Amino acid sequence: MSRMSGWALYGKVGRKSRVVLGGLSILLPLLLWSAVSYVPFIWHPQILVTDPGGEDYLEEGMRMKRADFERAVQEMHAAGQKAPEGVPVNPVYLPSPGGVFSAFVQAFIQPDSRGPEKSILQAFWHSIQIIFWGFVISSVIGVPLGVLCGALPALSRLVEPSVDFLRYLPAPAFGALMVAILGIYDAPKIAIIVIGTLFQQILVIANTTRKLDFGLMEAARTLARGARS
Repeated sequence: MSRMSGWALYGKVGRKSRVVLGGLSILLPLLLWSAVSYVPFIWHPQILVTDPGGEDYLEEGMRMKRADFERAVQEMHAAGQKAPEGVPVNPVYLPSPGGVFSAFVQAFIQPDSRGPEKSILQAFWHSIQIIFWGFVISSVIGVPLGVLCGALPALSRLVEPSVDFLRYLPAPAFGALMVAILGIYDAPKIAIIVIGTLFQQILVIANTTRKLDFGLMEAARTLARGARS
């Protein structure tokens, strides 16, 4: 066999093929998304009303099912009034690629006036601060306790069973409790990050501390005694 093919069982993929296949893995989903978004006969189950016509309950920009829109058009034709007009669209939970890109750009160039953060950059910085303080609080507690558990077997036997049990509890499950105790601002968010990282941090640092070569500890003690003398 002169050359292994990537389509053969347990075959190998060449460097150029990896690049091409990697690009297609990104391009093909985008093409499928674009086709579903921009080609009307593939999947456009709703109608976006552009002109409500004579219907009182319709508004411009309103989305409705295609069958309901066609029924409204028939009713207006039967009544001799102006029929509503609209264009086929997808549901709001599947926006088009252009709509997503436009919203992403607008988030930077046109800040939102709602909420404490006025732009996506301010919201991003706010999230970084919450994560930072949550991890700092977790480290202040977890690092010393983890080192002590790794160095003192008695403390490890006392602490680690409970910590090992608590680490499997999902942190988001404490969301409602944290809001009830700490309020609705940043404190419950920081508390959830602490809960989600503290217990794992204690166990990881304790296990890492146990792997320390005891000979290095003896050497450090010897050097410390020599420095004092």
